[in-house]
Amino acid sequence: MAETDGGIPPQQTVPNAGEREFEIGKDESWASSQHSQNEAWFANVKRTYDEFLQVSLEGIRMNRSFITKLASDAQQYDNQRQVIANQSLQNAVETANMVGKQTVRHADLAVDRQWNVDEQGYTVNEILRDQTFKDAIAAAVSGVVSGDLAKK
Repeated sequence: MAETDGGIPPQQTVPNAGEREFEIGKDESWASSQHSQNEAWFANVKRTYDEFLQVSLEGIRMNRSFITKLASDAQQYDNQRQVIANQSLQNAVETANMVGKQTVRHADLAVDRQWNVDEQGYTVNEILRDQTFKDAIAAAVSGVVSGDLAKK
């Protein structure tokens, strides 16, 4: 083996990578600081993204809650309107039924009074005994008799 530089074998004259970094100033502290700087950049990028995402999601949540409230209010208003419409319809049907029943009652009373004089508590004998009725019959008879006599 040939010796150079005072007896050091030639394969050992080139320093290894660790010695070379030490010689040019790249030591472990620099490498760790470079590594932590990369981590800091990544952390800042991630934090910025997370903040942007949080703001975006918060806006979406607010819009969703607003739309949900509008839909709920509209549904509640529609339900109230439906209840009022149902009540109105029920009232109209009930009123029509009551009017129909009352019409039938009036028709029944009219027919009964037309065909049943006794409906009001009168009998034929009571009507014939009534002085007003007797006077009316007498006047009618005297009018027919006097008109008949006048013709002769």
